[in-house]
Amino acid sequence: MPDRSVRGALLIAVAILAAVVVLATAVAALAPFELFLGPLTVRWQTGATLVVAAESAPSPAPAARPELPSPLARNVVLMIGDGFGVGQISVASMALHGADGGLAVEHAPVVGLVRTACADQPVTDSAAAATAMATGFKTNYHAVSVLPDGRRPVTLFEAAVAQGFAVGAVTTTGIADATPAGFATHAPSRYDYADILRQLLTSRFDVLIGGDFTLKSRPMGQADYRDTLQRAETLAADGVTVVRHTEDLRDTPTPFIALLGPRTGSRTAYGPPLPDTTALALDRLVSAGGAGFVLLVESELTDDTGHDNDIDALVEAVRELDAAVAVVLEFAARRDDTLVLITADHDTGGVGFTSYDAYGGPVRVGWSTLEHTSQWVPVFAFGPGAELFGGVLDNTDLAVRMAATLGIEGFPATR
Repeated sequence: MPDRSVRGALLIAVAILAAVVVLATAVAALAPFELFLGPLTVRWQTGATLVVAAESAPSPAPAARPELPSPLARNVVLMIGDGFGVGQISVASMALHGADGGLAVEHAPVVGLVRTACADQPVTDSAAAATAMATGFKTNYHAVSVLPDGRRPVTLFEAAVAQGFAVGAVTTTGIADATPAGFATHAPSRYDYADILRQLLTSRFDVLIGGDFTLKSRPMGQADYRDTLQRAETLAADGVTVVRHTEDLRDTPTPFIALLGPRTGSRTAYGPPLPDTTALALDRLVSAGGAGFVLLVESELTDDTGHDNDIDALVEAVRELDAAVAVVLEFAARRDDTLVLITADHDTGGVGFTSYDAYGGPVRVGWSTLEHTSQWVPVFAFGPGAELFGGVLDNTDLAVRMAATLGIEGFPATR
């Protein structure tokens, strides 16, 4: 028979277990609530799971292409705020400009909403979302322009280059990250960093500005990525200059790929502020001539700050992105041939104001997660062809409608 001390321990354990069961039962019976402990929010919510009636398509079909009698635009600038959902826009607009707003995107003549689910999950990642926006096809989580059945869809950049357009991309993150990779490379996983960087070095970009990814442990933990990064100059295609330092950007002729170091004072960003690199890319692409150009501009900072649930940093990230939008809109306003789209690959964090404090005082901000959400994201459209981007769209629609606007033939397609 157990001695007294063992019996006592068993009784204590049973009592604790019973208390936990009683507490769990009591909490489950409560209405949803939030408890604020300084910056910490303890939330109880009901209805936390849902069965989604969706299956992955092993051989996805592309989005339908609109039939246009003639091209509507000569150039397209696609600006992606990574993780830049309606909540981020709403909060940042209020924080920066007050109740009446004032972000550059708020003047868009056409606004749409975009569904973001990928082929095998309701909540996408940046690789699958970039694939959809670049090719018109859905793919699986983490895949970079490789379909579930192994086919490789033609990307918008590849199709544009084949038909005489100049192409460029600018990002605040590593150049081998998921979003720029989806527009010009093909890989089973976004984490195939070395292969993605090698493909970028031999792609037919005119301008490619991003980071060397030295701030990220995952790519830098791969020996083949470190080796590829070190030997970039010898691996680049003939005639392509590899730029390592910000001060060399202005005087480097195209084509070039910039693998820039970390931005001073930042844990996640690389190179100059986004408005500066965007203006440089526009200037170089115009000088490149040809049939026109396609430019991708991405802010990764809007995603990083969402993952951190850092509202102050998010507002500053939106401020930088909005300044880059203003640069592009000023460029487009001097012409009548440039379609400008501002959208997101997905929402990150599910942020919003949650209190009713008087203006001028602190307002509580609520986040629903540290990860991505399935929330629809906005698309703001300016210029010729903007009318094609209103209403509720799928992210695959963006690719085929951009191609149609430019008159790019034979897209979407696989090979």
